[in-house]
Amino acid sequence: MSRIMRIDENHVAGNLNEGGMKKVVIATRRPVLGELGNKVLRNASQDLVGKGGEKGAVLKNANPTLKNIKPRVDTRWRKVDGTTAVVVPKKPITRSESIKSTTELKAASNGEAVKVHVQLNKGNEIKHVALKREDSQLSLRTLAKQNRKVQQKSAPSSSASSSDENETIPATQKPVQKTERLDTHSQKLLESIENIDANDGWNPMLVSEYVNDIYKYLNQLESRTGYALRENFLEGHKEISHKMRTILIDWINEVHHQFKLDIDTYHMTVSLIDRYLQKVKTVPKKKLQLVGVTAMFIASKYEELFPPEIHDFVFITDDTYQKYQILEMEKEIVNALDFNLGKPLPTHFLRRFSKAAKASDVNHVLAKYLIELASVDYSTAHYKPSEIAAAALYISLYLFPLTTMDEGSGSNGIIWTKTLEHYTHYSVKSLSPIVQRLANVIKSVPKMMEKKLKSPWLKYSSSKFQCISTHPKLKGAEINALAEKELPF
Repeated sequence: MSRIMRIDENHVAGNLNEGGMKKVVIATRRPVLGELGNKVLRNASQDLVGKGGEKGAVLKNANPTLKNIKPRVDTRWRKVDGTTAVVVPKKPITRSESIKSTTELKAASNGEAVKVHVQLNKGNEIKHVALKREDSQLSLRTLAKQNRKVQQKSAPSSSASSSDENETIPATQKPVQKTERLDTHSQKLLESIENIDANDGWNPMLVSEYVNDIYKYLNQLESRTGYALRENFLEGHKEISHKMRTILIDWINEVHHQFKLDIDTYHMTVSLIDRYLQKVKTVPKKKLQLVGVTAMFIASKYEELFPPEIHDFVFITDDTYQKYQILEMEKEIVNALDFNLGKPLPTHFLRRFSKAAKASDVNHVLAKYLIELASVDYSTAHYKPSEIAAAALYISLYLFPLTTMDEGSGSNGIIWTKTLEHYTHYSVKSLSPIVQRLANVIKSVPKMMEKKLKSPWLKYSSSKFQCISTHPKLKGAEINALAEKELPF
């Protein structure tokens, strides 16, 4: 059996036989660069020393075949005595030389050949190779300039193209095909419409890249069969009337304010109640409050970070209903709605519309107050959330016009600008009946307070909401004009 020997990768190993035989060299790998040349020189120097040659003798005299062989890798490990390394200083480039080089490049761009001197080490020969312009390594900027010049000069006619059919066109003279410009969302916007998401790219929470697609989906979702409400959706109920529904929603608004819940929780509660009452026509009168409490319990778990416990809802009903009854009603509601709980809310659209209008705090607070008034009133319950939000914002902008008017946001006394019409998808003409209905609801607030339906009014009469419900403009001639006359643009 032959023995496999492991050797170092940069050397070759020899195995000396016992009978004084010659060395057997075993090459286990391909030599690296410079190894062959250094090995030949090393063996030649050993031969000179063995023959009695002087130290430092020329290797070329010893072996004529080593005339042109030089080490490829100079490790500078061993130097010849009496020799010093000479460092050739580089000559600095002057301004005249740099100008000369640029003129040569310009001459090359005009079609002249660039002469490149290449020294080839084949013996002592030196060859001068003249390269053409397309073979020389010019900069990309020079090539681009030449392409532009060629495109400007070359205006091929039909006759010239027919006569030169068999000639090949250089790559620099090929005509460039113009690509069609794609229609993007920003290109579709008109000059009078402002891109309200232009400065939101730095904030990933605002999702400016696809926020328009999100609201397009919400507009489609609010019109679906399972989410949309019919007008007079309480028809068919034997024990429940629209007055009972108004009393329940007013009480829900008060409980929501006492628990300090989010405004989205309140609007989702109202949405769940109305959708359940539209779907189930056999709800008895004694369970109507149970439906309202359970809907708020579901909405709290959906919207709140720290929702109230179920014992709090039992306490708020003065122990009228027990814990197990709320849990059983929760199962009935989610099964009746097929677990489709995420209906778009008016506040979702109001935030977007207020941003498009560059509304002030007064405008936004007043619009929220009008939305809550519309949630209590039965005659406005069947409108879409986006319609209620757009109508509420229109009334707030009409009563409190923007003082600092920028371009595209209410300039020249325009209330509903092209930007608002674009982002809300509603024109003034389409909003006219909803605005008139909402204005009548504002006028009926004193009558609602006489019936003890004053929860939204009391909530927005506090300084936290700038006492907006007590503002004299809500009782003046401007509201009467909105309720009776055509809307101004």
